[in-house]
Amino acid sequence: MRGFKTDTILMESPQVDTGSDRADAGGGAELWDSPAVLHRQSPTVSLLALLRCNIADSPQKTVVIMRIIALFLTFLALSMAPAGADKAAAAAKTHKVFDIVRGGDKIGTDTIDIERQNDTTTVKIKTDLSVKVMFIEAYRYEQSCNEIWKNGQLIAFKSQTNDNGTKHSIDVTAAPDKLSMDADGKHSDLPKTAAPATLWGKDAIHQLDAFEPDTGKPLSIEVTDLGNEVLTIHGVTHQAQHYKIADTLSGDFAREVWFDGDVLVRTKIVGSDNSVILSDLR
Repeated sequence: MRGFKTDTILMESPQVDTGSDRADAGGGAELWDSPAVLHRQSPTVSLLALLRCNIADSPQKTVVIMRIIALFLTFLALSMAPAGADKAAAAAKTHKVFDIVRGGDKIGTDTIDIERQNDTTTVKIKTDLSVKVMFIEAYRYEQSCNEIWKNGQLIAFKSQTNDNGTKHSIDVTAAPDKLSMDADGKHSDLPKTAAPATLWGKDAIHQLDAFEPDTGKPLSIEVTDLGNEVLTIHGVTHQAQHYKIADTLSGDFAREVWFDGDVLVRTKIVGSDNSVILSDLR
């Protein structure tokens, strides 16, 4: 606490006449030997005055006084703290699970955890899928992504991916005027406005300067609004806005997404074998 002094916590003590007042205290006793006398003169005796009272002659009294002072300082510190200063804003958390389906068969799950606190948003995404043919695993894909956003700006991103045995690792950090990326051991700089194409929120799909979250490959995103549709997913009806997402650089990245309000409810991908893969909110 700025400017805090323990010897002036209460109020300035009244001036004590060391001559006649001592004689009036009775029996020639020193005024400082009687806390009761001091209290009768002023209920706002300073802490140092209390400490001076009979310290040498009464150790037990000194211990009691020190305990009172410690308790008083605790209450004073609490009263001087700004209201709510010790209470951080409660974090708003959402947890979503999506079932990944190909040709009517469930092949995996996506999980998205979003935590918003003050001006910071943390997003954790995990994907785990396995395609089997005749009970034999023909393809496996695993990915975990961690994103940190501050005031709508990406400040950190990390991902680990296993694409059917091929491993990828990405680490992105924010610099004052750019993003620095290390993707599979290769360094590159990205525009400060770039973001991973994880498409977890409606705002995220409008990040036109993007990169693939598994390889770090740069993307230039084009968004087409396909209008409102009524979707029924796992028995729940959604009034969903339908968007098509496409990369204008190579055309390799393409998705369709549906949002009910700000909540992602479906993602559609067409595989290299033209199979349709849906990720539906559980």
